[in-house]
Amino acid sequence: MSKDKSDWVEIFRSGTDYEAALVYALLRDADIPTVILNQRDHAFNLTHGYLAKVKVMVPESMYEIASELLSTSSITDDELTQEALKKH
Repeated sequence: MSKDKSDWVEIFRSGTDYEAALVYALLRDADIPTVILNQRDHAFNLTHGYLAKVKVMVPESMYEIASELLSTSSITDDELTQEALKKH
């Protein structure tokens, strides 16, 4: 059974939109197709648990490249703070 190259897989999961946005930007800057699947329940502003899922997804065919990029790149605390303070 062969997998369709258009299948998307989770590469990163967070409880916050801004962390997912930083990972999204890092992957997009490397020309890796990326989407954010936001399953957070914004009515309760949860940042952990089942209702706080924000997933970054990539095509299955790009998973290894994206995973390697994320393992060699580090997002700094300053970047997280700046992203968190932005008005979305």
